[in-house]
Amino acid sequence: MPAPTIQVLVGFQTTTGFGQPFQLNDAVYGLLNTGTLGGLAYADLTNLVESVNITRGRSRQLDQFNAGTATVSFNNSTRVLDPLNTASIYYPYVLPRCPIQILANGIPIYTGLITDWNLEYDIASNGDRMYATCSDSFTVLANTTLTAHTVTQELTSARINTVLDYTEVAYQGARNIGTGTSTLGASASSSGFNIADGTNLLTYLQLVNTSEQGYLFVAADGTLTFKGRSSVLNPVAGATFSYTGSISYQTLLNSYGDELLYNYIVTQSPAGVQQITSDTTSVSQYQSQSLNLTNLLNSTVAEVAGLGNYLLGKYKNPVLRFTNVSTQMAALSTGNQNIALNLDLTSVATVVKNFTTGTPATESQTLIVSGVSHNITPGSHIISYTFESTDSNQYLTLDDAIFGTLSTTNLLSF
Repeated sequence: MPAPTIQVLVGFQTTTGFGQPFQLNDAVYGLLNTGTLGGLAYADLTNLVESVNITRGRSRQLDQFNAGTATVSFNNSTRVLDPLNTASIYYPYVLPRCPIQILANGIPIYTGLITDWNLEYDIASNGDRMYATCSDSFTVLANTTLTAHTVTQELTSARINTVLDYTEVAYQGARNIGTGTSTLGASASSSGFNIADGTNLLTYLQLVNTSEQGYLFVAADGTLTFKGRSSVLNPVAGATFSYTGSISYQTLLNSYGDELLYNYIVTQSPAGVQQITSDTTSVSQYQSQSLNLTNLLNSTVAEVAGLGNYLLGKYKNPVLRFTNVSTQMAALSTGNQNIALNLDLTSVATVVKNFTTGTPATESQTLIVSGVSHNITPGSHIISYTFESTDSNQYLTLDDAIFGTLSTTNLLSF
């Protein structure tokens, strides 16, 4: 099977040689419907591409998602991407912050901004290369500062939309903000809930996400995405990986360690005093392992305590899980390529391992995608997925501020 068809699009400002911009008083381009009204136009640079490397996601379940990055190597022997080449149709707009989108079989696998153009001159063979270093829109959030704000009580999802709409932010990108579960506190309850002048936008949004224990990331198509923690309860897999199945894997890694073992949880918000929850059985078996989240934004002490109970239920015992698979896309049919390519962060997949000895003969796990990387060279496209466990530990808890409603919990069954 051939590898997926790759397309790399880069946005440049229009010039007289590129995009046919509208020009006042021009006999041709001064007429309506003859050109573009300035602004960006996307150039298809696929024929110049030599390799693509993409990394998106997070390395650890309790960490925040990182900015997705990409590096694209272009053959620049024609100097079309050389910022010094005044004869280039893109001159003088080979600049940092050009938008870029990478697609495979027409499916977006990366959307972001080019933060650096790094030109390598090959004096011996005139095989000049341009390396575009890219970051997704987290880089915009990370470079935005908030002014002081007095906040009102609202769900985490509402707070994210509120902040993105602040005048100093006026976020212009696409967003998909799902419904949160946690309620964040208001300034009327405590001045500690206020947003201080000079607060970093990305840091604040990630604090909101910590108070939810949800998912905040930039999707492959560039959409800023937030999902509440209940969004992955009772998940349904969108793909199945197995060594001999239709989506086969090259490598499979298994992890069973204490990196996510926490049995003594300390939580706190400006709503009140620290809340401590622990599990004596786990402490007795593994010794005390502490997790401290004392800068939360949750509105009440009951919510803070409920979040501690949630974290304890999730992390009090180590979980044996498959953590990584890689697959060579050239070995798959186009249909199965597309299934794999459509898996994004927080998608759900099943991984199956068959054994020739021992019991059981088969291990099957349903997992959440927490990282996606692509290594693309001519004739080869390897995707690696990292996984984290689905949340199967939380059940309906009567009178609990967070887990006392059917919409946020599983029903315990026997």
